[in-house]
Amino acid sequence: MTHISIRDLQKISGEAIGALAGPTPVKSGERTVGLLIPMKSADPDRLAAVLKRAAALARGRDAAADDAALAAFGDVDPVDWSVAAVKALTRKSKA
Repeated sequence: MTHISIRDLQKISGEAIGALAGPTPVKSGERTVGLLIPMKSADPDRLAAVLKRAAALARGRDAAADDAALAAFGDVDPVDWSVAAVKALTRKSKA
């Protein structure tokens, strides 16, 4: 499918969106007004491998040096985005 019209978008199912090969333009006549991007579930094994590699790379970083390098771009995000911190945060929000 090369594009989806606004009218077709009203009728398309979640399964059909998920089956799209990738980002698909949404058109009104000849004008592109949006982009429909199907969300795919991550492969748990691949995600675990990526997180393990990211954790290993993070052990060699200097957080203060990273923050100093980013300071030129504005305020540095003070949130701890470690795996443990994110798990604790999502555990709280589900409770």
